[in-house]
Amino acid sequence: MSVTVTVVRQGAATKDSHVADVAATADGDTTATIPHSLGAAPEEVTITWLKAEAAISLWRATTIDATNVVLTKATTMGSGVAGAQARVIIKRPHTIGQ
Repeated sequence: MSVTVTVVRQGAATKDSHVADVAATADGDTTATIPHSLGAAPEEVTITWLKAEAAISLWRATTIDATNVVLTKATTMGSGVAGAQARVIIKRPHTIGQ
């Protein structure tokens, strides 16, 4: 019974974005914390559904700060499917002109 966050692309390595997949194994698993290593609060967070269960769960970003993005499910349904349900792309703020 837990939420699994699998790093697809590490933020510290790319310096501009962090990509992670999220899977909840039980309906009671309602939050996922994604540490992004970007060193600044992200400018953009995109959640892409990889499976229909993610649409049922209604994952949304509820906390966005300089170290983590926290996702929360709006409903306690749609979990228990094997594999990643949602992909989260976290993008660092632009630095052009700074």
